[in-house]
Amino acid sequence: MSVGFKKRIRTALIAIFMLLVLCMTIQYFSITAFNSTKHTFSSMDKGMIDEMSDETSMDIHYRGNNTSTWIKRDMDIYGIISDVRVYNGSSSVISSWTLRVNIKGPCYINQFWNGDVEIHQHVGRDDEVIQTLNLANYDEKEIKLDYIINESDLLIPLDEGDYFVYYPEESMREMPIKSGDETVVGFIMYYDDNIDLSDYTFYYYFSRSYFEGPVFLIICLLLVWEFFAFGMYLTAMYVYRKADREMELRKSGLSSMSGLYTIIYIVDLIEDKIIPVSYPEGLDKIRPRNLGANDQFKNLYKLDAVESYIEPLMEFGNLKTLPKRMENRNSISIEYVSKRFGWSRIRFINMDTGSDRPVEKVLFTIEQINEEKKEIDRILSQVEQAESKSRVKSAFLAGISREIRTPITVMLKLTDLIVNRSNDDLIRSYAKSVISSGKVLMAEVNSVIDYSNLEAGELELTPADYSLRGFLDEMYELIMPRIKYKGIEFQVDITDTIPDKMHGDSVRLMQILITLIMYTLSRNKTGGIRLGIFGKVTDERKVHLLISVKEIESSRRIDEKTRSYQKYMQSEGGLPPEKENEISIDLVQGLLQAMGAILNVSDTYGDGNDYYFEIDQEIVERSPIGQYSLRESEITW
Repeated sequence: MSVGFKKRIRTALIAIFMLLVLCMTIQYFSITAFNSTKHTFSSMDKGMIDEMSDETSMDIHYRGNNTSTWIKRDMDIYGIISDVRVYNGSSSVISSWTLRVNIKGPCYINQFWNGDVEIHQHVGRDDEVIQTLNLANYDEKEIKLDYIINESDLLIPLDEGDYFVYYPEESMREMPIKSGDETVVGFIMYYDDNIDLSDYTFYYYFSRSYFEGPVFLIICLLLVWEFFAFGMYLTAMYVYRKADREMELRKSGLSSMSGLYTIIYIVDLIEDKIIPVSYPEGLDKIRPRNLGANDQFKNLYKLDAVESYIEPLMEFGNLKTLPKRMENRNSISIEYVSKRFGWSRIRFINMDTGSDRPVEKVLFTIEQINEEKKEIDRILSQVEQAESKSRVKSAFLAGISREIRTPITVMLKLTDLIVNRSNDDLIRSYAKSVISSGKVLMAEVNSVIDYSNLEAGELELTPADYSLRGFLDEMYELIMPRIKYKGIEFQVDITDTIPDKMHGDSVRLMQILITLIMYTLSRNKTGGIRLGIFGKVTDERKVHLLISVKEIESSRRIDEKTRSYQKYMQSEGGLPPEKENEISIDLVQGLLQAMGAILNVSDTYGDGNDYYFEIDQEIVERSPIGQYSLRESEITW
């Protein structure tokens, strides 16, 4: 643990504490200012009505039912019940509110259900009276206002210019008003001709807790960071003392490597300083110790490297970018030509490898590699010669295979003429046998050519329209002799809804399937093989295929016809040894890679291997292939 790391943690502790104090101050003053702000809503100010409509609403309305209005006949006045409705549509709590109603004509105030009412009577006159009463619970002896008692009803006369202020009762849940809630307060007024309560002003305060809001969340986060940083600081103090002891041990151990390296330095990237471990006699004396490690290395590169290597060394040895370049790496190196030692290698070795902390110390080494370079050049020369010979062999093999393919093609065409024009069934049968064997030979030649092209990186796909049904018939005709020879069962399982007419490289696809089947045949002794072609149409122009070649347990015994066929093939030597029939599985993987697919193998214990891959083909016609069964060959043996 470096001194710089401790300083950074200490700086972080101070910075977090200052931010914490700042955020707490902001939270206190902002919440206090918010809670102490008096909001006013006047029914006579249209702008204030629009402004309040999104948060709160307040209105006075007549109750309007049959029992809410009446006539006091002995005084010939009307009584009416009105409601004050306050709705809180804001996200904060309305902590308190008051309502002032300005009187615009002669009337009497009689009752307010719950809270106190501050009544201003004879406003602007010498006999002005102000008194606060609870009209639901009062003592007549304490009334200072002018009033009338009629049939036990208290009537306090008011005239234009007078007003009253209502203070809601907290015990009756008229305040505070939570977000989304409302409160309703009823009151009774009497009047002669009409009453106008449209001039009123609503005063209210919002309230927020000091323990909510984004600033409070930031405070909580800063507290977590502060505790974490403090824990890191305590850990750093412990680790720093331990690291000092380890550094002394490292220096003593690294000095034993001086036989391998010309120069060994420990570089502290945080402090930008060099700790010498091993160096040639006299070299350390000319080292500019007054400079930082980065500048010292620049000076070394300029003095030691030939001109053409100075710029690459400057970029490689930049200590400012070194920690990022060495993330998740044990070492990095560069080779250059030294004016003094010839071929040399500079290596930076991560001394903090295996830890989660950033790279802080590295080992800087310079070693002479003249002999190593000579040996590498010799080996590279041998490898290049071997690769050149391999390319020549591949080119020769591909060329001669193409030459062989020409007479085979001619032979197949001539034999096809015999099949079409001969009336002798025996001759036609022999000719078909020749065609079948010729196609097998042609497939082998094509495999050799493709393998050579794969090695040379020159394989090109040749997509074309083809029929899946015809594709399967032709493939079975090619593999049928080997199937018969082995005497095993061959099954085809195909999704009958996939299109028959498709577009793709059917030649390479058949090559892949034949190779997989032949490879499976060479491993299969008594069981069978199942070719599965499953798929679904992914859009109007493509079908996604899953093609599988799987070893299965045979469901039939070898019949006499198969035994005679085996005897015939063995006696004639018609098939080469099994290993000569197997085309390298590398060819299959190379062809599939060129077609954008991957060969997968599923090995189920006791159930044989399953070789499968997925591939997309374009749709030519949507007509499905329907039910498919293997067509027996017309060739007789």
